[in-house]
Amino acid sequence: MSNTGMYDRIVHDYIEKDGGIIVLLSEDSLFQRTLRSTVTKIIGSKKDCLSFSGSTSSAVKTVKKCQERGIPTVVFVERILSGKPSTDFIIAMKNLIPELKIIVLVGETRRENIAYFYELGVNNVISKPASMNNIIEKLAFTIKPQGKLSELMSEGKMLLAEGDYQGALKVSTKILKIKPGSPAGLMLAGDCHLEQGERDKAIRAYLQAHESSRLYLEPLKKLANVYQDVNENEHLKYLKKLDRLSPLNTERKCEIGAAHIRRKEMDMAEKYFDQAIDTATQEAMSLVSGVAERIAGTVAESSPKMSEKYLQKVLETKGANLSKDDITTFNKLGIALRSQGKWREAIDNYKHALQISPEDEGLHFNMGLAYRDGGERRKALECYERALDFGPDLYKASANVAIQFGDLYAEVKRLDDALKFYSTAVEMSPDNRTARDKLAAVQKLLKG
Repeated sequence: MSNTGMYDRIVHDYIEKDGGIIVLLSEDSLFQRTLRSTVTKIIGSKKDCLSFSGSTSSAVKTVKKCQERGIPTVVFVERILSGKPSTDFIIAMKNLIPELKIIVLVGETRRENIAYFYELGVNNVISKPASMNNIIEKLAFTIKPQGKLSELMSEGKMLLAEGDYQGALKVSTKILKIKPGSPAGLMLAGDCHLEQGERDKAIRAYLQAHESSRLYLEPLKKLANVYQDVNENEHLKYLKKLDRLSPLNTERKCEIGAAHIRRKEMDMAEKYFDQAIDTATQEAMSLVSGVAERIAGTVAESSPKMSEKYLQKVLETKGANLSKDDITTFNKLGIALRSQGKWREAIDNYKHALQISPEDEGLHFNMGLAYRDGGERRKALECYERALDFGPDLYKASANVAIQFGDLYAEVKRLDDALKFYSTAVEMSPDNRTARDKLAAVQKLLKG
């Protein structure tokens, strides 16, 4: 059986045999439809296994009911809900039901974001827009982690929770025999030793787990906790290692600051407290930015003026933190400005963007369009030439782009170049009458 077929079977059995429920906490109607199609068309289930919630309170009620009835539950939750992070909801649900399986939906992910999600106890992360195959794969891995090691880890954790420490230790030995140096197996052993009061053995196991996988956060968290109130230097060392790997955790930054306060190291304490405030502020600003961008997208066609206002808000909110990730926003703002005849403002906008990404061929091309709007053909041509320097095949992006290139080159009487661009447009879109007519006109001029 292929991996795809295996994943389909896992999800199918979860719904049909186990009677599992999928709770979606999201305002994204497109993802709702994609999830429903995934379950009905790909998995082929007729069961009413989906529960859509628009608020955290209704999602909590649904999950609690499922828990009381012993119904397996997977929760999909947006990273941002009604303009606010879903962090508190995730933490509350994992505290209430530690074994609850949660998948976070995000628009974009960076390594530090993903590290923070897993710290919160999230089982998986899906970047949107997501394909049905991607949803099935992530769902299958969440429902049933693959392989013998995963089965043994589940058994070991169950024995640990039941207080059978010797039994759990035997399972960790099996895991380490199959995969020597397994961080998960070593963590299980460390937890067993710690529960039995064997602190030194626990520390050794956690250290080994850390050495086996330096990007794995759990051993560091355990080590930081073990040394708390026992050895301030070691406690602080592991807190700082965690902070470097997962720098979005504001509570940990405050904890590091508090440790420095206890050591009378006021400057260092202030540094981490400032970082905590900065991180929280950036989080808030990213929310404002996200809301403004959604609004701009909603009104882009109907009101370029309103779209301009909210796209400006997105860029203002980012302030000094603008990066190449924001080039799309600059391009959208340029389109909104050009739609209103504000070609000079559009050019200023593109110049600002080019300070961030000077070799972006799309920005040079769009600035050329703005110059052409203003009748500045020579400057438009300079922009087009730079665009082609950085992206020689840019004109092949679409028939419309090829026509735009052809139009300017025809206007400045560079007919051989115009011929190339119009020919490309016709090759890409043979039924495009505009492209065919323009190509014929240039061919006629060249024949004299």
